[in-house]
Amino acid sequence: MAKTTYSPDERKARLESAHAELTAAVEAIATSDHWRAFLDFARKLHHYSVGNRFWLFQQAMMRGWDDLGHVAGFRAWLTLGRYVRKGERGLKVLAPCKVKVRDEQTGEESWRLCGFTVETVFAQGQTNGQGEIPEPIRPELLTGQGPAGAWAALSDPVAAHGFTVQRGGLYPANGQTSFTTRVVTVSDRLDEAAAVKTLAHELAHILLHQPSQVDYYSNRERCECEAESVAFLVCSELGLATDAYSFPYVATWAAGDMKVVTAAADKVLACAGEIVAALDQARALVAA
Repeated sequence: MAKTTYSPDERKARLESAHAELTAAVEAIATSDHWRAFLDFARKLHHYSVGNRFWLFQQAMMRGWDDLGHVAGFRAWLTLGRYVRKGERGLKVLAPCKVKVRDEQTGEESWRLCGFTVETVFAQGQTNGQGEIPEPIRPELLTGQGPAGAWAALSDPVAAHGFTVQRGGLYPANGQTSFTTRVVTVSDRLDEAAAVKTLAHELAHILLHQPSQVDYYSNRERCECEAESVAFLVCSELGLATDAYSFPYVATWAAGDMKVVTAAADKVLACAGEIVAALDQARALVAA
């Protein structure tokens, strides 16, 4: 793994520098003409949860489809200059019902999930029309081996918070944290490098997004930006470059709004610092 003999001030400066790099890269993506065209398109679509994506994948498999492409509601496709072909049978998703709540102590407002309803959506291949469908800069999965000892080093703080780590047949998500079963699952289709990055991402969720801290499903965009930002910083200190995955991932979830990235800077830096400090302490004990 990367050099570990940094003073607390040096480590803090390194994390701040890496976060500045992340912010600049995300901003560069978000302000490009190509990305703006995609965001104009994507804003009319909806980000689906892991559960919904799995359900959509199952429905697609049952119909013999190899690729769903983009998925949207009937009216959303119309706003994009496309229309659902007559006779097409829609797909089902669970849509959250949200209410805005205010924290009595801090005054901070956030969305709270109060239930779900079933909605019908249609895949890109079920539509016709002249509306252009621009493609985003997609996160590129890391390949190859991860830093020596990194998986074990990250598994320890996960376990210390009462969660079990497992590799499993997870798809299409790369990782998933269940606060009900207290199990962190990292997909077994990932190479070691991608698995390490994913585990760092899930550890960030454990530290930042407990159900008592935030309602994840109503604030998913912010939570995903925070978790991936932490993963980028932690992996940077481990000597694992995740730029090709983390930059477009954060840019996508931020949907071009840099405030989502910058507003979470203090929280992200503190969380990454906590994880890196725990890793340093564990390595010091091994070396003693």
